[in-house]
Amino acid sequence: MESFDSEYKNDIAKADARPARTVIVMMLIMVIGKGMGLLRDSLQAVHFGADTSESIAFVQASALPRNFLDIMFAAALSASFIPVFTARLETKGKREAFELASLFISISLVLLGIVTVIALAFAGPIYDFVYSTGDAQARYLGVVLLRFMFPLMILSGLAFSFTGILQSLGEFRLPAAMSIVSNGVILLYYFFFVDRFGVHGLAIAFLIGWAMQAVIQVPWLVRHKFKFRFKINLRDSGLREIGALTLPVLAASWMLPVNFQVNLIAAGNLYGGVLGVPALQYAYTLYTIVSGVFILSVANLIFPKLSRQVAVSDKEGFKTSLGETLRVLFFFLLPLTLGLMALSQPLVQLVFGRGLFDATAVDITARALFFFTLGILGYGFQVILCRACFAQKDGKTPLIAAVWAIGVNAVLSFALLHLEIAGPALASAIGISLGSLIMAAILTRKGYLSWPRALMIDIVKMAALAVVMFFAVGFVYGRLEDSHVLMQVALPGVTGVALYIGGCALVKADVVWNFIKPLPK
Repeated sequence: MESFDSEYKNDIAKADARPARTVIVMMLIMVIGKGMGLLRDSLQAVHFGADTSESIAFVQASALPRNFLDIMFAAALSASFIPVFTARLETKGKREAFELASLFISISLVLLGIVTVIALAFAGPIYDFVYSTGDAQARYLGVVLLRFMFPLMILSGLAFSFTGILQSLGEFRLPAAMSIVSNGVILLYYFFFVDRFGVHGLAIAFLIGWAMQAVIQVPWLVRHKFKFRFKINLRDSGLREIGALTLPVLAASWMLPVNFQVNLIAAGNLYGGVLGVPALQYAYTLYTIVSGVFILSVANLIFPKLSRQVAVSDKEGFKTSLGETLRVLFFFLLPLTLGLMALSQPLVQLVFGRGLFDATAVDITARALFFFTLGILGYGFQVILCRACFAQKDGKTPLIAAVWAIGVNAVLSFALLHLEIAGPALASAIGISLGSLIMAAILTRKGYLSWPRALMIDIVKMAALAVVMFFAVGFVYGRLEDSHVLMQVALPGVTGVALYIGGCALVKADVVWNFIKPLPK
């Protein structure tokens, strides 16, 4: 028994001893996976365009089960399972924690299976309730594809459960590589089968890809001696604790998926109902991929750390870890926001602008990306602050923030439609930023977050340097209008990074180290 649990302690000690290295490795792995995801979406744009029936149907059909999963399950995993599982690891050891994991996975599979069966039976009414499209062919195809893709919820739920277990055990690299596997399957389909099986085969490829995300984690679970046993025991104290946390936390975690689903519904009223939804989806995908590589790498590392600190009642350690993590976010996300805004047009052209994805689609998608990008800092804070609350088993604070964010986003998504595609994207940025500000204010009032004068001065310096970088990037881009689109992205991007890092070094020589070093040790 001692040897069994000492392995866990050793794995955690290794992860905590080299946080910066762990984050960098995770980022590199995720960059590969996200790059493959961009290629996947680029090929989707090439083969199906932005305003065809196939494109509209696939985007809508694939978004529904993924957003439903985020609404129903991802929150339960991140907010409820990981803190309780980690606490059991710390206090009772691996065997007891693995018993809880088996119970959680068993009940999750049952619930997701029931939801999937219901969704398959009522796919048509669900599709009509969520989307309004003037394209009858897109509607018919969308319902068919929805029936193909709803089982994705079960596969994703299993993969996310395995990920939660491994991250709690100090394994971060394999979960970060999951998208490489799923995107690899989908890319193989595009390279060899898309001309033969079309959009129907693409839906099947997505399912196989998500199934492989779960399969590749099994050997690592076996290495940690995890054995899944299907069982239902509603009297287990840990399971009941997860259940008590799940409902308020589910609602609290609806901010991103519900907001984006509302944005898609609003976009369905634009451009005759044929171009708004795909353009918004492509822009949102690019926005979350570019910003999410860093944000999710840090979040996946910090969440188990914060959960362990709560489990052993280390409030000061928790406060320090959270504060230093937010400093890292400011350092990276301020320049990323302004840089992505400056290069939204050539970036969309580079990733999507070929085949059936014409100049009009590029312009509309780039405009959506520009306004989505205004919410990057809010997105980063939302991810980290939600996890800080979840680690404390606090669903109320994120819930309050989510209600405000969802309400504001819903109102503005339709109120700003006169701005065309910029309206829903801007509404998203405002909503998520407001939600993050509310959470930050509440955590500050509770004493879990502080804003020392030195930090505020550094933020002002970084913001000023990011603004200078924005204009410099724009200047360089403006001189490359006749160059290849790759050069239009790469040269201004490199110039901006060099200027920002160099400026930070001039303002404060050790600033780069100061902002990498504080990752939780």
